[in-house]
Amino acid sequence: MMLKTLWQRAWLPVYLLGCCIVLPLNSWHNGPVSVYPSKPRRLVLVLDGVPYQTIADLRAEGLFKHFQNPARMIATFPSSTNPSLVEILQADSAPGYEDQYYDRAQNRLIGGLQDRVRGTRFIRGTFRETFDYHASALGGALAYVAAPLSTMIAAQFDLLACKCAFRQSSAPVFVGYLGATDSLTHLGGEPAIKAYLRTLDRGVEELLAESRGTLEVELFSDHGNRYGHYQHVRLNEALARAGFVTEKSLKSAQSVVLPKYGLVGSAQLFTWPDNKVKVAEVCAATEGVDFALHYQADNSLALLSQRGRARIVQAGDRFKYEDLGGDPLRLNPIIETLRGTGQLDAEGFADRETWYRATLAHEYVDPLRRLFDGFNLHVKNRADVIVSFEDGWLIGSPFMSVMAEMRATHGNLLRGETEGFAMSSRQALPAAVRGAELNGLFALDQRSKANIHLSGEGHCNIGPALAWALTGRAE
Repeated sequence: MMLKTLWQRAWLPVYLLGCCIVLPLNSWHNGPVSVYPSKPRRLVLVLDGVPYQTIADLRAEGLFKHFQNPARMIATFPSSTNPSLVEILQADSAPGYEDQYYDRAQNRLIGGLQDRVRGTRFIRGTFRETFDYHASALGGALAYVAAPLSTMIAAQFDLLACKCAFRQSSAPVFVGYLGATDSLTHLGGEPAIKAYLRTLDRGVEELLAESRGTLEVELFSDHGNRYGHYQHVRLNEALARAGFVTEKSLKSAQSVVLPKYGLVGSAQLFTWPDNKVKVAEVCAATEGVDFALHYQADNSLALLSQRGRARIVQAGDRFKYEDLGGDPLRLNPIIETLRGTGQLDAEGFADRETWYRATLAHEYVDPLRRLFDGFNLHVKNRADVIVSFEDGWLIGSPFMSVMAEMRATHGNLLRGETEGFAMSSRQALPAAVRGAELNGLFALDQRSKANIHLSGEGHCNIGPALAWALTGRAE
């Protein structure tokens, strides 16, 4: 078994390096010649999972000098790609929170790695089709096969393919999605993503120079990533000890469906209505869990934590936080300030914008709206119980656990896993933005979409990407 695992980790980098020894030599002479139109153009790049602080650090080093100061991009909860990009793009709701999800109508788990490598299911018919460039589904999946080397190569390949697609397009606004940044952050950690972003900065400089002043560039990420070492939350074992059975469909009165895709800092569980309270209690008491949530009969949210309990109420555009003991979201000091300044009404409600401004510096940014949105918006198959983990804990695919060690992840409500970034060469942004605001600021709803460009499936395009990354010479 050990030899098999070593072989699984070794074959792809050996194969890719063999290809790339020869291919870079040819790439210096075969790159496309870019001819820019005289009309202004705008390039918007979506960098999956790049944390705000990472971009801020690189800006302090002098990189991305053509951009205004970056803004903190406040992701959805759960802080993951599907709900966050649905909010930013104002697209139709995704089927699930992740690419493997429970379908209520069919009463079974849908998706998984086999669908991830098939673009017809992973990209076609989803919000991903709104991008003018999206990496091939297969390329994204292979990034995990022999990490971190395969991840680095896939990321460079992704960037090269996106640049080529942009040069070949005449769209006034071109939106490209670079998904390899998330896997690179997960598997390579802070040093790897910073090295890649330095390459991206060089690529942006190259495109700006080619444009002779006719190009504007905007960048954003859909959520953050927190760097560190991670342990697995044992939800399956905890549920089993409580008499529940985790399986792929609701078969019996004790059934719980717990989708596991990737390795992330939150979990969504599906069960029968009578089980919700007990399932949430079991999850909340499990090591590594920050809190668990479920809807109550009065349409409020019950929040359960080992620190205490709370009730969260929404009335139109106003929210109230009731501490039932322990103040699990640590909001009582903020509430006292709001009460003292007259920003709470007699029943303890404050409006959406008041809560947002009051919690921008809090460890849980804009928590009440985001918690309700996690149940009510962005996905079609909504969970019965949502669990947010403490920093340093995750859950996910056993396959992914074998293939790679996580050095960063996202998904929970806390700041590190929540905060992405947004940055523009054409406009100053506020210090923090939410997804719906970013859609308007970047005018993502006012563009004519180009025909989608998918990166090539062949390995031979990796050569130019590696050459460019290693030598700094344009492809």
